[in-house]
Amino acid sequence: MKLSVLKALYTDVLIPLYSRSEAENIFYIVLQNLEKKSKTDVIVGAETLISETYRDILVELKKGVPVQYLTQEAPFYNLDLFVDERVLIPRPETEQLVHLVLEENKGTTKKVLDIGTGSGCIALALKNAWPEAQVSGCDVSEEALAVANKNKETLSLDVDFFKCNILNDEIEDFDIIISNPPYIAISEKEEMHKNVVNNEPHLALFVEDSDPLIFYKKIIQLASKQKATCYFETSEYYRNVLDSWLQEQDLSFEWKLDFQGKDRILKVAW
Repeated sequence: MKLSVLKALYTDVLIPLYSRSEAENIFYIVLQNLEKKSKTDVIVGAETLISETYRDILVELKKGVPVQYLTQEAPFYNLDLFVDERVLIPRPETEQLVHLVLEENKGTTKKVLDIGTGSGCIALALKNAWPEAQVSGCDVSEEALAVANKNKETLSLDVDFFKCNILNDEIEDFDIIISNPPYIAISEKEEMHKNVVNNEPHLALFVEDSDPLIFYKKIIQLASKQKATCYFETSEYYRNVLDSWLQEQDLSFEWKLDFQGKDRILKVAW
């Protein structure tokens, strides 16, 4: 079967779940994963001998399973990571967070902590760029830490991953803290894409409606004891509430726009 026919099939089947460009991109991800082929192969009329494998994957994609969980691969800041249902799929916005941290702390040899590390994407990307830094990552989920350690071993990057419930446990002696913590209120669940809600780990996504900023407050309070500079990914909808709380604490902070022009990156310094 020609790859162009498969591409058309994928697009037609996935349009109800994704935009046309997203559906086409999903096909190209599968194409690369299965046969190491690209758009050029589709354009020149190349064929495949494993069309049934493509169809089997499409059955799962139609159910809403993210393509990254099916290929068990996710690119992130020049790294190829292993991912599965135990961790969130790394997003482009998080790459932007990493880029900002790297740009503002070039060549650092300091002690760095990624809180809520998941797949280890942030910590591993920072260690890859800062070989002399002491980089650690923590998570409350042992399943997530198993994925992070798998990536650590595959990439041969010396990151210390450890279990920690940041709401109850103490951390100390870090110079830079980065976190993309849970910040989606449970009441917002219905507004989210069902593919995310039905497949990605809720522990890493959702927080109680009573205090959706609980992780930010706790991390900042812990950071204040050691004067660690904090970088967060957050929701633009929390800008005003976070501003008020940070001002009440008499803290120095600034917002950075993401590539969509939204206030999604927060820096707190001392």
